Amino acid sequence: MKLMRCLHRPSSRTVMNRKVGAVLVVTGLLLGAASLWAHHGNAAFDMTNTVRMQGTVTDFQWVNPHALIHADLKDEKGKVANWKLELGSLGMLSRFGWSRNTVKRGDRVTVEGFRAKDGSPYMCLVSIDLPNGQSMRGSP
Repeated sequence: MKLMRCLHRPSSRTVMNRKVGAVLVVTGLLLGAASLWAHHGNAAFDMTNTVRMQGTVTDFQWVNPHALIHADLKDEKGKVANWKLELGSLGMLSRFGWSRNTVKRGDRVTVEGFRAKDGSPYMCLVSIDLPNGQSMRGSP
């Protein structure tokens, strides 16, 4: 019975496998946590007041996690600025009838949404009226 190994003492291979497994688990948790911290919801926007503005689309980005429209919009004082309009996720927008071709550079649009609390030209887009007369939802 000299060849029997003590059952309560793991082999060096088992110890190494456990260490590698622990490192992989911790790495996965840290990488996953970063995406949770990054999602801010609508905290940056004044959800108590909607604004309606008109202007011209300068760019449309069909990207995750939120599609973006950039547009030269005129505010209530007549001042024009390039606004960043944040929409919902691509999956949600697709259910509302959106595609990567719904909005094009040069389109004259009317937008409605919630302005950024910090006063910057940034908006959570609720709806957009397109040149063809169609109105589309931009976020839930």
